[in-house]
Amino acid sequence: MVVIGIIVLFLTQLKAANAKYEWKGCHNVGKCELSGYDKPPLVIMSLDGFAREYLDRDIVLTLNHIAECGVKADKVYPSFPSKTFPNHYSIVTGLWPESHGITDNSVFDPTVSPVLESMARTKQSKFFEGEPIWSVYKRTTGKKANCLFWIGCAHNSSGFGPDVSPAYNQGLPFKDRIDIVVDWLKLPADERPGLITAYLHEPDEAGHYQVNDEDVDEKLAEIDDNLDYLMSRLKNEKLLECINFAILSDHGMQLLDKTYYFQDYLDLNGIITAKGVVGRFYMNNTDISVNDVADQIQCKIDTVKVNTRADMPTRKHYSRSSRVGEVLLEGRPGITFYQSKEDDYKVTADHGYDYIHPKMHTIFYARGPSFKQNKTISSYQNVQYMNLWMSLLGIEGAVETNGTLGFFDNVLYNPTTKENPKNVIGECPMVAYPFALRCSGYALPTTMDALSSKLTSCDFSPSTLPLYSDNHCYHNYCGNSVIASTNAEDKRRAIIEILYRDESSTPLNFTYVNAKYQWSCPNPIANASLLVRSNSGKSLQLVLTGFSLLHSEFSSVADTRLELPNNFVLKVLEPLRAKSLQYLKKYETLYVITGTATDLNHDGVADSDSSIITHIYRILLICNSDWLSLNPPLCFDPEAMQTLSFIFPITERSTVDCMNYNDILLDYTATIYDVERIAGFQFGIGELTQHENTIIRQNITTRLW
Repeated sequence: MVVIGIIVLFLTQLKAANAKYEWKGCHNVGKCELSGYDKPPLVIMSLDGFAREYLDRDIVLTLNHIAECGVKADKVYPSFPSKTFPNHYSIVTGLWPESHGITDNSVFDPTVSPVLESMARTKQSKFFEGEPIWSVYKRTTGKKANCLFWIGCAHNSSGFGPDVSPAYNQGLPFKDRIDIVVDWLKLPADERPGLITAYLHEPDEAGHYQVNDEDVDEKLAEIDDNLDYLMSRLKNEKLLECINFAILSDHGMQLLDKTYYFQDYLDLNGIITAKGVVGRFYMNNTDISVNDVADQIQCKIDTVKVNTRADMPTRKHYSRSSRVGEVLLEGRPGITFYQSKEDDYKVTADHGYDYIHPKMHTIFYARGPSFKQNKTISSYQNVQYMNLWMSLLGIEGAVETNGTLGFFDNVLYNPTTKENPKNVIGECPMVAYPFALRCSGYALPTTMDALSSKLTSCDFSPSTLPLYSDNHCYHNYCGNSVIASTNAEDKRRAIIEILYRDESSTPLNFTYVNAKYQWSCPNPIANASLLVRSNSGKSLQLVLTGFSLLHSEFSSVADTRLELPNNFVLKVLEPLRAKSLQYLKKYETLYVITGTATDLNHDGVADSDSSIITHIYRILLICNSDWLSLNPPLCFDPEAMQTLSFIFPITERSTVDCMNYNDILLDYTATIYDVERIAGFQFGIGELTQHENTIIRQNITTRLW
């Protein structure tokens, strides 16, 4: 009898386990049995604070079953800062926080409100800029969109708010929220929303106040039960195969171990401060300058970096709007900031850190008639979502975003065809026969003749450059190239170098240009000195240096010379050169693009006025397999190509004085897409598909090679 009892208990437990996920299985995926669902409704559901690392605990198994019949992301990077309000609004606008206005959970903008306002309580819709997906969908299709507690739904700033949007009620049980969503999907076709956005506030709250992992694990188990309930209801109502359904999160979670208080380091009179893991200062009613405030804190707190908007890393896209603050403090993961001890509300964990930190990474799962089965998406930043939503809703390209069209095409059925650009950079107009025109220094006539002969005999095809632009052209320097603007007044330059480990070259003690493209020598590009002097009024030590990687003949081309602050050369440019040469030694061959850019308004986009050079960028390309070609750069295995890009602001501030060189280089990494925006051209290799190029252009660096 005991044995029989054990068997019965086992079978009962097995039946219960199977019943929990009775909806799973892929044999009917996309086969909708209901009429009136020819265009699948889109449901977007957010789990606030669901960190990518929570998946490793194997508690929320519902997500695994969704992925078996759909798609999942390897990992998703939040936008900076990795906070709830900015990222939920980025998910539905496709814009970085600096562009959509919700720069943190609290925002100060004196043109909207005289005080620092909580975005959870504000009545000011002017804070919410950009156009969210529900507005775009309603405006372009005239169809219905419903919202359940999603951030921004209560603020109709674009003229097309959700048709139904209940007031936020955190006490509403998750199963009741799920029932609301399912009931909306069951409505008759003329009443049914084609888009639903729904927000669930866990496991964020559990994460903030956790004492140990079990506190979060308990909430994850509840989430699994609720998601299983959702999927079961969808199946029972025969809706599961009729809708496109996405589950995602906005940020991760990090345990705290150190707190700093602003008032211990600075007189805060006339300064508005914003607490959090990214501390922000607004100069509201004070005569003290932004740089003076930053300098008072710089290097005073161990492992804390102090930035102004002018020297924030471009990749964080946190400079364009004054709402981000004028001085920003970032510590290592585990550090947080408050104005004083009285303001400290004693959370045990928080988020907001740099998105490259693994504990900030997030999740994405989706299934439905439009998604392929059992596919994994390469990692990406959450501004990519908006283009996916528009594609699923049949309104692709309806608004511009900070993402890239086609990023998700390889996991979708029947995406629209996209091609690489056609406007490959061509050769600059010829103004004379090729010869070396000396610009400075002394050279023997025989040396100049030899250099001229080399320039005359160059054989270089214009179609091999991996750059597209109508506004640029190239100067041929025998395998290396200078990229110039078609506007003769534009002094910004880029260079392309193909470098080999065993290559030897002797630097020249003079500068020159190829007279084929310019009959006069350029003045040394001294406008960087104008920039630093105009910012501080100080007399700084400036040095004339080249931005070519090797000290060679090509590094003596006058167009590659730039006058820069000595501290920038020592702390940034020379470490970049050393690291690049280290890679050349390791990987034997490097394809390198280096250039200058102008971005005075800090929006990450090339300015039309090029009178002042503000940034230097570099793109490194290697093959982990053999090179198939270097003109264009192409690996035998396209997936073996690796890229590493940087954008550095040229500044007189000693922003990086307290950082080691590897930390400096990592902080100022960038995507190729970031470089494109600030340089004014597009990167692409014609032999690769548009999607392959998109993955390369959007690759985010989380560690140096």
